[in-house]
Amino acid sequence: MSKINWKFYRPYRDKLVDKKNEILSRIFDKRKKDVDLDPSKINRILFLRTDGKIGDYIISSFIFREIKKYYPNIKIDVVSDKSLEDLLKLNKNIDKYYIFDRKKFFEWRKAARILKKNNYDVLLDSTEGLKYKQFYLINRINAIVNVGYNKDGYKIYNKDVKQNNTLKMVEIYKQMMKSVNIEIKNTMYDVPVSKDSERNVKKFLDENNINEKIIALNFFGASRGRKINEKVALIIIKRLSKIYKDYRIIILDSPNDRETIYNILEKTDNKNILFFEKSRTVLDSISIIKNSDLVVSLDTAILHIAEGLNKKIMAFYGPKINKNKWRIKEEGNILIDYTESRINDVDFEKVFDKLSYENNLSAI
Repeated sequence: MSKINWKFYRPYRDKLVDKKNEILSRIFDKRKKDVDLDPSKINRILFLRTDGKIGDYIISSFIFREIKKYYPNIKIDVVSDKSLEDLLKLNKNIDKYYIFDRKKFFEWRKAARILKKNNYDVLLDSTEGLKYKQFYLINRINAIVNVGYNKDGYKIYNKDVKQNNTLKMVEIYKQMMKSVNIEIKNTMYDVPVSKDSERNVKKFLDENNINEKIIALNFFGASRGRKINEKVALIIIKRLSKIYKDYRIIILDSPNDRETIYNILEKTDNKNILFFEKSRTVLDSISIIKNSDLVVSLDTAILHIAEGLNKKIMAFYGPKINKNKWRIKEEGNILIDYTESRINDVDFEKVFDKLSYENNLSAI
């Protein structure tokens, strides 16, 4: 039996999935009457973070603070999958959060029954793409106003912010809030810091005699095409170690890639390359980043955390990542664009040769 050529199968599979989502979404897409709300009379808002994207949550974190600052009586709820739970529980501006397993439809039904009872005035859905489960949830919750992003043509959203790739995502979030007459001025991110993680990371740093000159290094993005393999990782470590000779490099955790991390550590044979083995959640990575002087990453979540903590950043951006909307600020940082579809096809020797020629990299 011949093997399936996944390279050619995936595009057809993705089209079928998209078509299924579109058809089912239309079933739950019931028209909502357009309503102009007075923010002083809004009682409760629900934020959909059902995609569970950490970077998106960090970017939008200023919203919760600003609402509470000017409208303290508004109750703020968030519904998300488990990937955001550790961050949500530390946000003092969120009144209640709901966690469910987005892979199981019966969990969506359960969440819909619970959330409908809260009688939301506003529901904000900033997720991209079409997922029929989202439309089902929004339909059942039945908030007075549903605010969407890039949901033009769908009736269930009586407020919609159109896609605009020239704007940063921060500005898009501001527009979403403005659609319900809430003006946002301060867009500084709120990055949650755990006292337990701070204590554990400090112990790790003390045990390894590290008190300054730290590089936090992330090798793993969310998709398979953005996970660095051992060979490429060793090249990056070699070049970073040469440029930043007096610095200790701490590899950030990725629970699904621990075996790769251990193999990398074994092959580096360099006492300046470390890994916090007791790391358990993203909160530990946040504490390491907080103690670092430079953050090197291809994962957008880590990049936005580092930006929120005002760290100097070396960021790698692939061709599929929007060059404007999700991009960190360029001032004071090193942004590297690569054209290959997979990170492991990038010639990092050439990348670092070019960087060394164009920039004084050793001056953090």
